[in-house]
Amino acid sequence: MPLPGGFLADRFDRKKLLILSWTPWAFAPLIYSFAGNWTQLIPGTICWGASTLGLPVATAYVITAANDKKKLTYVLSIVWSFYYLGYVFAPAVGGYLATVVGMRWVLRLAALFAAVSTCVFFLLHEQHPRKNEVGRDEQPVSSIKAKRLWRKLLLWAGFLTAVTLFMSIGRSYVPTFLAEQIKLSEFYVGLFGSVNFAGMTFIGIAIGHLGDKWRKSGAISLCLLLYAVSLMPLLLVRETFSLLSIAFVLGGSAVSGSLVSSFVGTIAPQAKQGLWVSIPQTFSLVASFIAPFVGGYLYSLSPYYAFVVSVSGIPFLALFALTRLRD
Repeated sequence: MPLPGGFLADRFDRKKLLILSWTPWAFAPLIYSFAGNWTQLIPGTICWGASTLGLPVATAYVITAANDKKKLTYVLSIVWSFYYLGYVFAPAVGGYLATVVGMRWVLRLAALFAAVSTCVFFLLHEQHPRKNEVGRDEQPVSSIKAKRLWRKLLLWAGFLTAVTLFMSIGRSYVPTFLAEQIKLSEFYVGLFGSVNFAGMTFIGIAIGHLGDKWRKSGAISLCLLLYAVSLMPLLLVRETFSLLSIAFVLGGSAVSGSLVSSFVGTIAPQAKQGLWVSIPQTFSLVASFIAPFVGGYLYSLSPYYAFVVSVSGIPFLALFALTRLRD
C-alpha cells in the first residue's frame, strides 16, 4: 500500500499517518500466534500489508526534515539502518526463545514490542505538507522538463523493481537453505539473520555516505556486487564462522531501496514527494510478492536453482546502473 500512503503523505499530517499505518503492524504477529492453519494467517498478512502505508510517509517525513539535501542519502541510510538495528538482536533472541517457550509466545512478545515502538511516533513533531510547497508546485512547469523527470522516475523505479525481483528470488530462501541443506539449528539460523541485519546497519550507513560523496548509481552497483559475491559462496561454505561473515556482507546488499528513495526525493516536486517516493516502493513490493513464487518453484526443482537464477541478472543490473542511471 505505499502508493495510497504517498498520496496521503502529500495532504495530511505525516505524524498521524505514521501512527495510523504502524498500528496494524502490531496486530500481525499477534494474529499469527493464534493461527491454526495457513488461512488463519491471512488477516495478519493483511495487517502487515496495511502497515506498508507508512513507508513513503516515513521517507517523505525524513526528506522534509533533512536540512542538508546534499547529505540526504546518508541521512536516509542512517534512519533505515537504525530501523534494521533492532533486527540484529531479534532473530538470535527469537530463535533462542523459540526453543524454550515456543514460537507462538515469541510472536506474542513481538506484538508487544511492535505496540511499544508504535507509541514512539507520538513523540515526533507534527509535519503538515507546506502550503507554500503546494502553491509552488502549481506554477507552470516546462512539459519537456516534466517528461524528463517522469522518465527518470520510471527508469529508477523499473530498475529497483528488477533488482528486488532478482534478489528476492534467492534471498527469500536463504533461511530454508540453511536449515534444510546445511542443517543449522533454529538458533544458528536466527544468528545468521542477526549478523545479516548488522550488515544492513553498518554497511548500509557506509554505502549511503558513498552515495552522497560519489554517485548513487555507483553505490547501488556496489550493493549488487556485494549480493553476488556473498550469495554464491553460501552454496559451498559449511563452516559456521564463514557463514556468519557471508551473512554480514549479504546484509550490505539490501540498502538499494533507500538509495533509490533518496534520489527520487531530490528530483520530486516538493508538493508530491510522498507520491513520487511511493512509486518505486510500490513497484518493489510487487516484485517482492512475485519473487517467492518463482524462487519456490526453482527451489522445488533444486535448492541451487533459485540462487543461481537470483544471481544471474545481478552483473547486468550493476552494469546498467553504472552506464545508464544518472544522478
